[in-house]
Amino acid sequence: MAIVFFQNKRYPIAIRDSQSGQEFQFPHVRGVAYFNDDTFFASGVAEGGDVHYVHFPGASPLTLKEWVANTFGDNESSDSEYIPGTVYKRMYRPLAAMGNFYRAIPQEKLTESFVSLRILLNKLEQLFEVVEPTPENLASYGHKIREVLLLACMEVESSWSAVLKENGYPLNGSSLTTRDYVKLLAPMLLDSYELTLQSYPRFPSFSPFKNWNATYPTQSLEWYDAYNKTKHDREENLKFATLNNAVQAVGAAVVMFHAQFGLNFGTGFMDQKSPVIRNAFRIITSFQNRWQECYIPTMAVLPNSSPTPTPSFDWEPVNYSF
Repeated sequence: MAIVFFQNKRYPIAIRDSQSGQEFQFPHVRGVAYFNDDTFFASGVAEGGDVHYVHFPGASPLTLKEWVANTFGDNESSDSEYIPGTVYKRMYRPLAAMGNFYRAIPQEKLTESFVSLRILLNKLEQLFEVVEPTPENLASYGHKIREVLLLACMEVESSWSAVLKENGYPLNGSSLTTRDYVKLLAPMLLDSYELTLQSYPRFPSFSPFKNWNATYPTQSLEWYDAYNKTKHDREENLKFATLNNAVQAVGAAVVMFHAQFGLNFGTGFMDQKSPVIRNAFRIITSFQNRWQECYIPTMAVLPNSSPTPTPSFDWEPVNYSF
């Protein structure tokens, strides 16, 4: 099933019928379109909005790109190899249209990971009772701070390893290192997350994975480099177990949790996980900068029903190709 990403050159409208020039509202600058079940579908991206569609009983007189050009005025739409209705295993991405992919989330793994994260957040809060997280104290270091730093980085490593293994990453009999882990940066959109401390507004906002790169996969993560140094040589490197590095490492664990399982988990108002995390951290995302990296549900227009297309809530988990 081919899909294309496009720019809506006629924003905030589009042309329903190129012959009559009939217009309709399409308040999205960018969008995605695909053909399924004799129907063209289009929606904005990373917005979870409404879906526009045109049904052609039998064979369509237009190709997908021709329909996009006629409707949205974009003659240079770009192809994608992504298949609607698929999700990469344990990799969250925003939805292009309505629906959710709760059924694709491994609930046992989510719960187990949340328990570990909750313990980590409790330790961080206990640390804040001793050292106030203010700019003046960022460089403070000590054994209790080191304890939080070590635990947080081990949790991050556990998440990195779990996602790679879940996606069939080739181990070749060797241990995983940051040269392997850094390959998760792009597919999990890790540098799209920014965090602040909810109860401590003077602590500067930060993006734990912002500077991560394959050239220096350990050193480019200052908090992880500090973990390595103080783990292997505490006597010489305790000074790297700073409050700033500990908070950044816990934030990285929070990012990895959300980057695996999503922002809301699809469990509705009874969800007890989101409040626990958001009591500690405020999470800001910049997915709009990665607008071609979203999940797209398969859509269908059901007979004798509302004219609104119906998304499928069944997804096919697939391996990400590293």
